[in-house]
Amino acid sequence: MEKGMAQRIRDLRQAKGLTLEQVADVVGVGKSTVRKWETGMIANMRRDKIADLAKALGTTPAYLMGWEEEDTKQEVSPSEPELTEGEQLMLELFRKIPEDRQAAALELLRAALKMQ
Repeated sequence: MEKGMAQRIRDLRQAKGLTLEQVADVVGVGKSTVRKWETGMIANMRRDKIADLAKALGTTPAYLMGWEEEDTKQEVSPSEPELTEGEQLMLELFRKIPEDRQAAALELLRAALKMQ
């Protein structure tokens, strides 16, 4: 992976206030993989992961790959609901949790879902 793509990934993630783990969860990889993408240690990404990563970062695969100069944001589909006030609050609170404790918070949510 060229340095330009790695820098784009890092810049977009940081601009959105996302942690490595949050991006990893959306894309379906480990946070160490996202870190390796951001440092350029992984030279070849699978196409499906590039598409998933672009979606997680709110951009296009073409921008990540350096084929587009501008970061063209993906439009939110009308079928995707807006976040409710409660969901927004949960996201804000989650982002305030130190990164090393966010995995535990996610596990608590998963455990709560299993109790239903």
